Amino acid sequence: MRVTGSFEQPRINGTASLLNASIAMLIGDQRLTATNVKGNVRFDKNQAQIDNLTGVLGGGHVSVTGGALLNGFRPTRFQLNVHGDNVVVPYPEDFNSTADVDLELRGTTTRDQQLATIISGVINLRRAEYIKDLDLQTLINRRRETLIEQGGESSLTAAAQFQDLRIEGRDALVIKNNLAETVGSVSLRVNGPVTDPLISGRISATGGTISFRNKRYEIQRATIDLPGVLGADPILNIQATGEIQGYDIITSFNGPLTSPTVTVRSDPSLPQADVVSLILTGQLSSGDTGASALAQSGLGTAASLLTESLINAPARRATDKLFGLNRFEIDPLVATSPGQSPTARLTLGRQINKNLSVTYSTNITSNQDQVLTVEYRVSNRISFIAQYIQGTTTGFNPHNNNFSFEIRLKRRF
Repeated sequence: MRVTGSFEQPRINGTASLLNASIAMLIGDQRLTATNVKGNVRFDKNQAQIDNLTGVLGGGHVSVTGGALLNGFRPTRFQLNVHGDNVVVPYPEDFNSTADVDLELRGTTTRDQQLATIISGVINLRRAEYIKDLDLQTLINRRRETLIEQGGESSLTAAAQFQDLRIEGRDALVIKNNLAETVGSVSLRVNGPVTDPLISGRISATGGTISFRNKRYEIQRATIDLPGVLGADPILNIQATGEIQGYDIITSFNGPLTSPTVTVRSDPSLPQADVVSLILTGQLSSGDTGASALAQSGLGTAASLLTESLINAPARRATDKLFGLNRFEIDPLVATSPGQSPTARLTLGRQINKNLSVTYSTNITSNQDQVLTVEYRVSNRISFIAQYIQGTTTGFNPHNNNFSFEIRLKRRF
């Protein structure tokens, strides 16, 4: 390297060669490190030209071309083209994403001597996997947080902007957690500051399963529309169907994420109170009092259907730690037989794996009506259920105890 001229206006000529180098970048609380970097940077007076700089990032191959105009030892203008194949990065938050990228980074110096950087291009997702368990109450009540950079700003991100950055992925989004098992597609546009971008577009899925109040439902359609407006909620449009006691229960979630509306219906058709009772208790409402109480409790909304967010979720976390239980529910306003007043019912259970579950249920009264159920789900269309019911006692008239074994087959015509 040869440097001539004045200190204020130096002229640089020569070559900087890299071999087995590494470059680390801190974005938010995640560190990205490119290893095995090799290539040349050629300097000619007030220009720097990258000569096929390559490296490994997240197990994938990355190459960079481009150059910059220099004012002394500082870049005043630059353009970089970044191409990556099969790159693995921990973004978005709590995801592991594999993608092919074609990005363009352009920058100019502003009046306050900062580099204003524009990031555009295309990210083609191969796979973005989310396996973290979620609590519906936490998800619905979640506050919007800074998405990319949470610490002090670097010179690169302080004035950086996304400009129509496209993220595309067909059947690339994989979710496997306590709430859902599904594969979806994404088509998104990212604009605005890197530190707080605006994301618009749609996430969609046409299959898979979703868990709701410990029942598994098949997804018929699911879309999440991102409006691309600062502070705006994603808009949900999800419909799923599940089988409870031989009835197909169709559940729909619609509206903003923080205040969705839930509507339920059944096939064959049932009164609304019976459908709600099936979802809450697994049984049809067996008395006018119980049906009336269920109907009056406002169970057509997400907040009331998710009773667990008020009582059951904190209790479940405690019982899971103490006893290894991952189902703990208190369902109020359940009439167990005609003419009786509604009473609360306690349900305990353990999901041993995704196909095998054990559940114990009893009334919280002296008239207990205990039920023990073991269910093994072979597929979406066949399951085996063994159930033992210890009859209630009313005065001196005990009901008979019952044991049953069911094979449930589901077929559409």
